[in-house]
Amino acid sequence: MLIYIIKRLLMFIPTLVVISLLAFVISIHAPGDPVEQLISGGEKNDIQAKNSDGGLYKAQMREKLGLNLPVFYVSMETMADIDTVFRIPDADQREMLVRISRNTGNPRGTMEWHQLMLNTEVLVQNFDPSTVKLSSPGYLSQVSRIKSLIKMMSRTTNEDLRLLRADSLESLFSTTSGMTEIRENWLKSENSLKLLRENSIWWKQWIPSLEIHGVNNQYHRWLFGDGKERNGIVGGDFGISYRDGQPISDRIGARMKWSMVLALGSLILAWLISVPLGLFGAMHTGGWFDKISGGLVFSFWSIPSFFTGTLLLVFFSNPDFLDWFPTGGVRDPSLFDPSWPVWKRLLHYLPYLVLPIATYTLTALAFLSRQVRAGVQVEMQKDYIRTARAKGVSENKIVTRHAFRNSLIPLITILGQYLPAIFGGSVIIETIFSIPGMGFEIYESIISNDYPMIVTVFTLFGFMTMLGYLLSDIGYALADPRIRFTGKKS
Repeated sequence: MLIYIIKRLLMFIPTLVVISLLAFVISIHAPGDPVEQLISGGEKNDIQAKNSDGGLYKAQMREKLGLNLPVFYVSMETMADIDTVFRIPDADQREMLVRISRNTGNPRGTMEWHQLMLNTEVLVQNFDPSTVKLSSPGYLSQVSRIKSLIKMMSRTTNEDLRLLRADSLESLFSTTSGMTEIRENWLKSENSLKLLRENSIWWKQWIPSLEIHGVNNQYHRWLFGDGKERNGIVGGDFGISYRDGQPISDRIGARMKWSMVLALGSLILAWLISVPLGLFGAMHTGGWFDKISGGLVFSFWSIPSFFTGTLLLVFFSNPDFLDWFPTGGVRDPSLFDPSWPVWKRLLHYLPYLVLPIATYTLTALAFLSRQVRAGVQVEMQKDYIRTARAKGVSENKIVTRHAFRNSLIPLITILGQYLPAIFGGSVIIETIFSIPGMGFEIYESIISNDYPMIVTVFTLFGFMTMLGYLLSDIGYALADPRIRFTGKKS
């Protein structure tokens, strides 16, 4: 058994690598720019306050997140691709440069044109209209229009749009004094782009080129950290949330404990109730107890969990019926004191957890009890049961020591599949009872496009699933001595 466990743990390594690769691919291809999402989500500091356009702040955030690095250890590109395009902060500009470079087959010339456009942007942004005598009342609006058009032209490859904007710029420059240097830089960039297209080496985009980047890449940093601020997912560092810039590991730790309390508490209760319920039903198949319990169990099974939770709230948290339990949450903020001893905190939490755990339990109870009953009934029809009866073994011992043990295999499989569910929580139940668990956290992450949290959950779900299968295999061997994983023949 020990050798088998070691082998399975070693098999985890390539599986986790595949899971991490899938998670990473999802994260880098997620819609939107991470820096923009962090800024809109409230990630602000003094650097941004000192820079009204946020350019320096964005560049520093990209460096902090490792977005200025190559994506992977190696990359398959073409001879027409720019090997340093990942360093460009603006996502629209990166996409535009890739298109131009591939269409012209001249990555170096594309970057030279891009630098001319950047110089033009800097000149027009730094241009001070107050240094020039106003030639008309609409002078300021003309300057603003020039700034806007040049910025748009540095981010599009649409030929028709560029021609329209070029005509507009030529007209504006002719009526706007004091912008000779800006106009000359802009004309240089336009001539540079025109030459690139006239001398296009388009066939280079069909010739592959392998680039080796080494360990200084985004995937390696995401996996193992940078040795300074980041520890990587191997070290339990899953990055920061786009919603508020807080570490994801802290958010998960605070949320997962409530999901685990609910799921584990309900699972234990469900097993303690369903096993004797299923055994008694199997021993008295067709009797009054089996009929009544079967009807109740099927009722619980057919009712959705959100309806069960709502019914419990109506009957046990309603002043019109039985106002025994709170309607939601996990504590009373006006009474709760974090400095209380553990036992006092648990007593304070208990009334808030009764109804959510009951909802979980009723949902799981129905399925588990029917599995126990069906499994024991199948085993009771086998030859070894008849042999045991012929030897005079009591019916209770036959059911509990023989039939039940041999019917545990499907139950152990179900138990192994509960592990990722324990981690993930339940969106519906946690929402109904306002429980700050993982289910509600996952729902909020999807709604707000918090991709680092979504990718983290995806990775942890994969790990929990593998761990659940390993525990199931160990449970098989403990339940049935005939099952061995050593590979030895008897």
